[in-house]
Amino acid sequence: MPTRISRRKFIATSTASALAAPMFAREPKPGQKLNVAVIGINDRGAANLAGVEHENIVALCDVDEEWSGKAREKFPKAAFFTDYRKMFDKTANGIDAVVVSTPDHSHALPAALAMNLGKHVYCEKPLAPSVNEARFLQKLAAEKKLVTQMGTQIHAEENYRRVVEIVQSGALGDVSRVWVWNSSKPVGGKKKAGKPGAKFDLELWRGPNTTEFFEAEMNESGWKFAWPHFHWRWWWEFGGGTLADLGCHYMDLPFWALGLTAPRTITASGKKAYEGDNTTPSAMRVDYDFAATPKQGAVTLTWEHGVTGPDNGKDIFKGFGSGVMFVGSKVSLIADYGKYRFLPETFAKDFTPPSKRIPASIGHHKEWCEAIKSGGKTTCNFGYSGPLTECVLLGNVAYRVGKPITWDAAQGTTANKEADALLAREYRKGWELPT
Repeated sequence: MPTRISRRKFIATSTASALAAPMFAREPKPGQKLNVAVIGINDRGAANLAGVEHENIVALCDVDEEWSGKAREKFPKAAFFTDYRKMFDKTANGIDAVVVSTPDHSHALPAALAMNLGKHVYCEKPLAPSVNEARFLQKLAAEKKLVTQMGTQIHAEENYRRVVEIVQSGALGDVSRVWVWNSSKPVGGKKKAGKPGAKFDLELWRGPNTTEFFEAEMNESGWKFAWPHFHWRWWWEFGGGTLADLGCHYMDLPFWALGLTAPRTITASGKKAYEGDNTTPSAMRVDYDFAATPKQGAVTLTWEHGVTGPDNGKDIFKGFGSGVMFVGSKVSLIADYGKYRFLPETFAKDFTPPSKRIPASIGHHKEWCEAIKSGGKTTCNFGYSGPLTECVLLGNVAYRVGKPITWDAAQGTTANKEADALLAREYRKGWELPT
């Protein structure tokens, strides 16, 4: 029978699993290369592999052997596996750290297995497809005292750092309203009967999911990936749509700048307006309400995707097809990955930027590697990125139940049975989280 990571089980087992697991990781010193294993080495995984290639790559894992050919040629000494469970069984004692770049539905299990063995973990965003799994990973990382990093690499770029400094300097005045939007939309597709076209082991790709694999034919788009690569994200069975795909990147900026943690209420609406039997919405709005803290007043943050700006995109948002707008009592600021602008723009004429107090990043991946060697911290450790992931995923929960929800972060519940059921998911036999 499949197992469900419920709130009760999460609280009861996470401590036990952390304490029972042996510690196999050595303690690398500054200047000494880490022994790194990378799970998922194509597409986003290829970028992550490149980010850690300055270390000692000892193991590679990917279900698609053919697509992985180039990476295997580049690292001929690395052991190759298609099943990360077997990789851990055979090479655990020789691994210091693990990079997880699998599809979202397979994030939590390899990350948990690695941490249960005492390995430091870099995991792509979002940390997991469900809230309870993200909480499980956050708690396990803290209890094991491991160095972690979520793959929100934009966090390491200069523009985000400068925007955070401006917001925290008080130049905008009090910020009680934030808009976050993304113009991206899902790609439509239809499930197909018949023999799957993929040439790799689909049971391994399916991983812990109880949902049977299905073949799909995607509509024409700029994303030229054969099913199921990339396009899995447009069905709830395997992904979380545009919000789960991009929410952690864009909502990272207000979380960082304003010190946000857990929303208290979440309201969501949306629609599916594209051809296909996909289940994630093409346009969506989520309103998150954050309570005041000693350092920050109450904040309302609105996420929208499938639009070119708040209120369906006015002229003032030109050049920012996706972005974040901080609405301050003095002036507003709009930003994306690489630039920012004041509204009204005349404010910039007499504006003097605050001094740079956030140092330039040495690189998102290198920051993680060096923190392992020095015993330092990363900027997107699971203690920070766990609550960010929770917030993002709660938007999907509210959308799927079709009604506003409240969130008790301390207890990990919405007090709504239908919504709480979506905080967890079932694992099929042989793929359970470690207990």
